[in-house]
Amino acid sequence: MHSPYAAAAHPGITMDRFTFVPHAQPTDGPGFVSQLRIDSGAGAARYQRLFTFTPVFESADGALAYAVDQASAWMQRKTLA
Repeated sequence: MHSPYAAAAHPGITMDRFTFVPHAQPTDGPGFVSQLRIDSGAGAARYQRLFTFTPVFESADGALAYAVDQASAWMQRKTLA
């Protein structure tokens, strides 16, 4: 059965050369996990990283909000570096 939330994603957040794309991924059981894809570069020099976080959320919205928070925290650390 295909879940309507399988592709639940935020449109993305761009900072400098990084694009953060939060996702809500349904689990095998009830709930959703947060995923955050970080893209940087272009063409052959393009890098993509995918982070999956361990908390399980009851809703896709909760999982997306958590991924957005993680992206915001990452951006904050990068601006302080």
